[in-house]
Amino acid sequence: MAKPSKISGFPEWLPEQKIAEDRIISKIKAIYESYGFVPIETPAVELLTTLGSKGVIDKEIFTVQRLKADGASEAELGLHFDLTVPLARYVAQHDHELSFPFKRYQLQKVWRGDRPQKGRFREFYQFDIDIIGRNDLPVACDAEVLSVVGLVMNEFDVGGYQLRINNRKLLAGLYESIGLDGEGAKKAITAVDKLLKIGADGVARELAQISGVTAAMSAKLLETTTIKCRADELSLKVSELGLSGALIDEGVSELVKICALLPESAKESLVIDLSLARGLDYYTGLIVEVGLLKYPEFGTVISGGRYDNLASEFTDQKLPGVGVSIGLTRFMELLFSENLIDTSKKSPSVALVTVYNEDDRPGCNQIAHQLRMAGVPTEVYFKSPKLGKQIEYAEQRGMRYVFFVDSSSKSVQVKDLVTKEQRPVTSVSDWAAESRHDR
Repeated sequence: MAKPSKISGFPEWLPEQKIAEDRIISKIKAIYESYGFVPIETPAVELLTTLGSKGVIDKEIFTVQRLKADGASEAELGLHFDLTVPLARYVAQHDHELSFPFKRYQLQKVWRGDRPQKGRFREFYQFDIDIIGRNDLPVACDAEVLSVVGLVMNEFDVGGYQLRINNRKLLAGLYESIGLDGEGAKKAITAVDKLLKIGADGVARELAQISGVTAAMSAKLLETTTIKCRADELSLKVSELGLSGALIDEGVSELVKICALLPESAKESLVIDLSLARGLDYYTGLIVEVGLLKYPEFGTVISGGRYDNLASEFTDQKLPGVGVSIGLTRFMELLFSENLIDTSKKSPSVALVTVYNEDDRPGCNQIAHQLRMAGVPTEVYFKSPKLGKQIEYAEQRGMRYVFFVDSSSKSVQVKDLVTKEQRPVTSVSDWAAESRHDR
């Protein structure tokens, strides 16, 4: 007999955890749809040529091949490692079938060949939203995405969060004024992106390894990373650096415009942070990361930004976009490990119909059917042991109501396991309507 063993990096939730996760998903979907985002789903696999279109290293990709494939043949397909590359291919492929701006949300698993560790998986859910334009996309769309992010985070009691934003144009302008451009600027952004992990001294050491970066340039670059402010302070803070340029002005202007369009609830947790760099090359404007104040070591919950040509590898059309991704599985692991979410509900059922004896089962099934038709998820106990055992089952599964059906007298009683009240039920549909606020 084979002994089952856990596969590292591939999480499995218990039923009560999955129920809790589904509640989170429903809340996020409701917020997305309230802004008009529509769902899409793409295949789990893409062509390897597609997955490598943005320069992704091969070791991150799980390839897919038939077990009995010709041993000499090479794999052509790989599991997608994020939802951005599939979105780029999807939009390019369906360009003439979509209406723009195209506002999509997507919840799917992704796979990466990373070394598993706490908060880092090989298989996990991402939950993305993006707005894609044709030819142009106003910064109002950037503000809309940030507004959605704020609503999502305000749904969860995680001890507060910080919404950090920056702008790649502002970064590029600052680095250009310091004397860095092209490949040097790219390498500097990669180094600065590690600031929270390795600290200023670590970033300084990495900058020293970049050709053409002097100690004075490194010091000035690190000075820029100390700016953390509100939108109304940004122009002054940047001017105090003594650096100027058209890209700097454009980046500052975009951030100020975006912040002006945000609701107050989002502004309360927002900070413009010039240390935020995000290492991916395709970001061209707004960049965003969300972290938890009580759990700074956890890293980011949500991240993303603006990209001016999403699908340049697949089409000649200019398709600018802005979007963010929620690392849902990572977030859920934190909620579970820190007991930040209720996992007492082990079943979606709200009610249990008990069975005195098997002769009563047809009548019990009929009551259960009426309850389900009235919108009450209901189970009928699968055997007919003593009532105490059946009630215990309902309590263990987190059900609130237990129904007792007496077929001989055609009477129905219901017990509320929270209030301990028990009363007769003359109409199942009336009871369901009355108790809806308690469920």
